[in-house]
Amino acid sequence: MADDKDRRDGREAFRRLSTREKIDHIWTYYKWFIILGIAAIVIISGEIWRFATKKEPVLYLGLVNVTVGAELESSLDGGFTESLGLDARKNEVLIYRDLYISDSAEGEAHKSAYASRIKLMAAVESKTLDAVLMSRQAYDILSAAGYLMELDGIAPADILTENEVVLEDNDIEYTLNEASEHIVRTETRSNGARLDSLPGFDEPVYFAVIANTEREAECGEYLRYLLSL
Repeated sequence: MADDKDRRDGREAFRRLSTREKIDHIWTYYKWFIILGIAAIVIISGEIWRFATKKEPVLYLGLVNVTVGAELESSLDGGFTESLGLDARKNEVLIYRDLYISDSAEGEAHKSAYASRIKLMAAVESKTLDAVLMSRQAYDILSAAGYLMELDGIAPADILTENEVVLEDNDIEYTLNEASEHIVRTETRSNGARLDSLPGFDEPVYFAVIANTEREAECGEYLRYLLSL
């Protein structure tokens, strides 16, 4: 009975408080519940927003040793999804930008190229890189490393290009004097498509497909789309 009386007295005392005093009272005794409640609402709202706005990649594209403006990037992404009849708000071409690779071992260029190679290798290994748009230099490097798929049957014959793929190179053993001669064995493969008039580029760029892609059909569609621009 005493507890009931105390509760009634407490409620009555609270009713007699001014609005400011009520706010101070609530904050003093319940602030941690309020803070935790607000934090929970923010986290849940963020997850709901992230899920609602998440886009599904229809293709992963790398821009290697080339840069594009905002207008062309919009075409490379939303323009392609729309050409497939997909909702650009829910689907995307996920683009890796600012990738730079080089055979040079000098200064800042070497550091940038090394970081880009690591990023490219990770994307290829995780199968989150399907195709690349690149300069001739990048094309030579990626072809030699064996990253690129042959494009016979994918690229039209008039734009299909050949490049060397290194099958064997004992450069490390030769440098360490573990081999008496430097042996390099290569093979020529049709693994690139030269795009001479892609809008937004002053020079020809090369399109290629990563050898382990799981989206070969989409890569073919993407090349046809680029040729229509």
